[in-house]
Amino acid sequence: MYQNEENNLKDYQKKIEQQTVPDERLDDAILKGVNRARQKNKRAYKKWFIPLTAAAILILSFVMTVRVSSVMAGHIASIPGMDRIVELIRDDRGLQSAVENDYIEAIGVSRSRDGVIITIDSVIQDEQGLVIFYTVEIPEPVRDPFFAVSDLLDKNDESVDASYSTGTDLDADPESTVLTGSANFFFEDGYSPGRELTVVFGDRQNQHVFEGEIKIPITLSAEKAETETYQLNKTISIEGQKLMIKEVNISPIRASVELIPDPSNEKKILAFEAMKMTDENGEEWKQSANGLTSTGDAEARTVYFESSYFDMPEELSMMIGRVQAVEREHEAVTIDTDTGKVISAPDDSGITFTSIDRLGIELEINRADFGYSLFSQATDAEGKTVDIPSAGYRSYDGKSMMDFRFEHSRYQNPLTLEFAFYPGWIESDEVIRIYE
Repeated sequence: MYQNEENNLKDYQKKIEQQTVPDERLDDAILKGVNRARQKNKRAYKKWFIPLTAAAILILSFVMTVRVSSVMAGHIASIPGMDRIVELIRDDRGLQSAVENDYIEAIGVSRSRDGVIITIDSVIQDEQGLVIFYTVEIPEPVRDPFFAVSDLLDKNDESVDASYSTGTDLDADPESTVLTGSANFFFEDGYSPGRELTVVFGDRQNQHVFEGEIKIPITLSAEKAETETYQLNKTISIEGQKLMIKEVNISPIRASVELIPDPSNEKKILAFEAMKMTDENGEEWKQSANGLTSTGDAEARTVYFESSYFDMPEELSMMIGRVQAVEREHEAVTIDTDTGKVISAPDDSGITFTSIDRLGIELEINRADFGYSLFSQATDAEGKTVDIPSAGYRSYDGKSMMDFRFEHSRYQNPLTLEFAFYPGWIESDEVIRIYE
C-alpha cells in the first residue's frame, strides 16, 4: 500500500512543482492569513508573532518537496486520513517523529451542515499543546476556500486558554471538493483544557458554503507524555544587549525556549530569526517557521522549535543567531494622518512612507527580503488603541512594500505605531549548552 501512496505523492509533487502563484493572489492570501490569525489573538487576548514570510510558507505549504520515511509509510496506511495530512507535517521532523513513534490519536468524528462534511481525522496532544488534523468535504468547488477552526471549547463550553494558528491549503486544486487542514494550539504553562472538547468551524472565506457553525465533539486520551524541562538561567550578551535563557522545554509536539531580555538594554529585542538547536553530531532542529513562531512580548518571549523528544541526542546545544532589535528611543513611529506627515521615526531604518491618510498607511523598505509585518496596532492621542485588522505585502525591484489598514478612522491624531518587527539586527554565534 505504501508504494501506491508514494507514487501518488510523487505524481502530486510533479504537478505542484509546475504551478505558479500570481503575485496578487499571494499578497491576498498572506493578508487573509494574517487577518484571521490576528482575529484569533484578539479574542484570546494574547500576543503572538507570525512573520508575513511564515504566513506565506503556511499558505503555500503544498508547493514543497514531499518526503516520507519508510516508518511513516506504515502509519499512512493504518491511520484514517493520514494519507491526506502527511503533507501538513512533512516539514516538521518533530511531528513526523511523533507519528513514527505511534504518538498520535485517531479520532474519525464527523459532522455535517448544508452538505458540508468536516471530519476530525486525528490529533497529537501533550502538556504544551494540541494539534488537530481535519478534512473538509464540500458539495462543489468554490473560489479560494479557507476553512479554519474558529474556536475550541472545553466541557463547560468555554473557549480554551490558548493561542493558535489554523487553516486549510489555499493553493489546493480549484476543482477540488476535499480540503485538508490543521489547527495548532499553544497552551499556557500548567494549563490543561481537559479531555472533552468541542472543535468549532466557521466558513472563514464567506463563500456561503454553509451557514453558521459546525461543532464537532471529541474525546482525548487521558495519557500525555511528560515534558522534559531544562533550567538554564544563563545570561549572554548580544552586541552589548543582555538576554537570559531561562529554560528549555521539550515535548512531543514542539520544543520551546523561554527568553528574558534585560530591561536596561538600550535596544528593544523584537524577533529571533535564526535560532537553532544542535546535537553532538551537528544535526539541527529548526526554529518553527509555520504558523506561530513565538509568543510573549518584549519583556519575555517563548520561541518554538521542532521537537527532538523522540530522538533525544546525548548532547544538545543552541545558538541565538540573528535578532531583530531597535533602539528604545526609536521603538515607535509617530504620524499625523490628517496632514500625511511623519512626526518622528528612526533615521537609519530604510523605511519610507509613501502614503498616509486616516484609513491607513503605505510604506516601502529598501530591501527585498523583509517579509515581516512592522505594526499590529496604533495608539491615538487619547491613548486609545486603533487595531490594524489587515496588512498586505509584496516585494518588487529590490524593495519590500507594505500597506496597513486601520480598523476605523474615529481617532485623534497623532497616531503612534510601535514596531512589532524592525529591519535592524544584532547577532550572536555563542553556543549555549542545554545538556550534555
